[in-house]
Amino acid sequence: MFLWLISWIAVAGQAAFAIFSLAAGLYYIAELVEEYSVLAKKIITYLVVAVITIYIGLLVFDGFPWTLILVGLLSHVFFASLIVTFPVISILSPGFIGGTVLLLIAHYLAFQYFATEWYPFQEVLAFFFLCLWLVPFLFFISLSANDLVLPTLDQQDGQRRRPRRSGFLALFDFMASKLGSVSPSRSSKYT
Repeated sequence: MFLWLISWIAVAGQAAFAIFSLAAGLYYIAELVEEYSVLAKKIITYLVVAVITIYIGLLVFDGFPWTLILVGLLSHVFFASLIVTFPVISILSPGFIGGTVLLLIAHYLAFQYFATEWYPFQEVLAFFFLCLWLVPFLFFISLSANDLVLPTLDQQDGQRRRPRRSGFLALFDFMASKLGSVSPSRSSKYT
């Protein structure tokens, strides 16, 4: 009984460690996209072309349904239209809205298809990761790439300050500020 309890505590610790590791990795990727936005644009462009090629291969070689392939291709065409203005991505642009709506429809069609056709779990996961999640996730990570990362001169009071971040990095900054207000500080009580 005691070993069973310890195993559940260990699983909870492993899950917390995995979540923190994932968050640190995502933060690092977001910083890299901010720093090397031209390279990130090239990588995303190549990945969009690769995903479109995968969709065509799935249609030709594996006989996936036309509707799933067509909706997936259209969503990636919409996402490809975002590459033109890459570091600046407007959430209200037709490319972003169209790509997101078609992505949700593609998820529904994929769930419907994989519910009727049996494939090993690895193949289903590979389809979802490569065809449905990879490119939109990279655009989500790069939402903060259009922020100015160097300190700028404020027009109103003439002081230098770092502009507010938006997107993915703003979420981490918000979580860090909330965690800092809840956790005890390391300041000396003699000051």
